[in-house]
Amino acid sequence: MCTLLAAECRWVDIVAEYLTALGTVGAVIVALYFAGKDRREKVAVSPAIHIAVQEGQTLAQGIRLFGLTATNVGFAPLTVQKLCWRVGVFRKTVLYVDPPVPMNPSQRIPRMLPRGDWVIVQQREDQFISGLTFLLEELNKSPFPRWALRSLRAGVETSTRKRFFGRPNWDLAKVLREQFDAFRKSQLKR
Repeated sequence: MCTLLAAECRWVDIVAEYLTALGTVGAVIVALYFAGKDRREKVAVSPAIHIAVQEGQTLAQGIRLFGLTATNVGFAPLTVQKLCWRVGVFRKTVLYVDPPVPMNPSQRIPRMLPRGDWVIVQQREDQFISGLTFLLEELNKSPFPRWALRSLRAGVETSTRKRFFGRPNWDLAKVLREQFDAFRKSQLKR
């Protein structure tokens, strides 16, 4: 009877040692994860149609602008290098865009963003629409162009070549949909 109890105690000791080792490895992994969190880049991207209203104007008299806002929501400072679009459902393609001449000189790309800072790239809606031809052609190449249009995302690329994308707001999605429909009709007439 004594030897049976000693054998059971040995197994309990072995299991306890393995569980302690696994707990220690797990604690080290979690500590390393949180230590690296300060060095990760994270950008919130918001592509939208804005309305710029000057003093004394009504909202209907305002100028419609395409705006892309990129906000550094991570802990590490980063540099926004390029603007881009992501097209496709299964095979995603990234198309780079030349940034427009900024309305505000402080909003020039490339731009260094410390934590919590943002950059807004704005362009008049008519200029934005006239520059959509290449994007619309790429959407039309897709085997499922409607899905490709719905999956369209605008984004930025940082100096470390990481890309962050955001979904267009309702107004911008409507503009893109209308332009895509007009483009497809013009292609069918040819």
